[in-house]
Amino acid sequence: MTHLHFRAFIITLVFLFLLLFPFVNGRIKLVEDIANTENRKMVAKPPFKLDNLDVFPTQFDHYFNDNFPLRSTFIKYYNRMSIVAFKKSPIPNHAIIGKDGWLYGAGKELDAYTGKNYLSSNELKCLQLELEFRQKYIEQSGSKFYFLIAPAKANIYPEWMPSNVFLNKRASWGEQVNQYLTKNSTVQPINVFPVLKNKNERGFFYYKLDVHMNQLGGFYTSNEILRRIHSDFPQVKPLLLSDYNITKKDINGGDLTNMFGNDDLFKDQKFSIIPKLGFKAKAGKKFGYLPVEGFAYPESHETVNEIKDSDLPKILIISDSFGGIMFPFLSESFSKTVKIFDSWQYKLNEDVIKNEKPDIVLLIVWESHLRSILDFQSRLK
Repeated sequence: MTHLHFRAFIITLVFLFLLLFPFVNGRIKLVEDIANTENRKMVAKPPFKLDNLDVFPTQFDHYFNDNFPLRSTFIKYYNRMSIVAFKKSPIPNHAIIGKDGWLYGAGKELDAYTGKNYLSSNELKCLQLELEFRQKYIEQSGSKFYFLIAPAKANIYPEWMPSNVFLNKRASWGEQVNQYLTKNSTVQPINVFPVLKNKNERGFFYYKLDVHMNQLGGFYTSNEILRRIHSDFPQVKPLLLSDYNITKKDINGGDLTNMFGNDDLFKDQKFSIIPKLGFKAKAGKKFGYLPVEGFAYPESHETVNEIKDSDLPKILIISDSFGGIMFPFLSESFSKTVKIFDSWQYKLNEDVIKNEKPDIVLLIVWESHLRSILDFQSRLK
């Protein structure tokens, strides 16, 4: 065997080994795959049915692509090479790498920042009509309605965005909607953009490695909500940061690095803001509202806090994970706080309103998902 033939033989063996090892390993488990960190529910194996063979190949292909042996391990090291060697995001449609270790969401979050796909005049009008419909329904139910847009991180910290990202519009989606509603609607939004853009000497309001605001951002946003509610409910008062102990620690990772599967490559800080006298509001009994079918986090659908023997108002919060960040702080100002996370649908949730009979209904929508309100309009039922 010549040297060239021997080299070709070795390369072929290595290729076959790499090709077949994941399948062999799936049987004998020589190497354990790492845990999947994708923020979604993986595709389930489709049933094989003789009367449904037309769609089975496509369904199985989707399943196999989500459950390939050692899939998470291969993804982790491919992503690591892309980040370390080429300084590029391995998933640019989901996350982008900014300056000084900052990461940002892509897709709708990036569009919300750049102003791409601005809400049309018709969408703005429909959004206004839907929110006013909800306002009327809620007020007829004996409650007061409030609305807040949680800003996308890039709109608060644009200075670390990559240099190749350019603005199409001066105002973001959320600012566009806030300006429109303030001028044209009976629903006057709680505008938290100016507060969060006013940089604070205590630290950042958002995580560097996560799309979410941190507890410090959650505290300041909650206080803006409480200030607005205070004008209608004087017994509800803003919180004092001096009543809280603030600590921070270095951490690795966030939801954006989870997508990369390489938390150890990035550094961030986590704030903990705890009342010096402890939280007054404690976990309460859940009613058991059913989550949206297929929701990846059904345990987060309903959250309840209560302050025993309190005559403070009751509040219902319809929100996403941003509402979860504010929940501990808002709960300190209400006798009962119920939060519904309806899989980013932001519905009116009439059944919950009828059952809870809250004094206040607060809708918090992440800026990137504003159009979801239009996808689930109560006024069109």
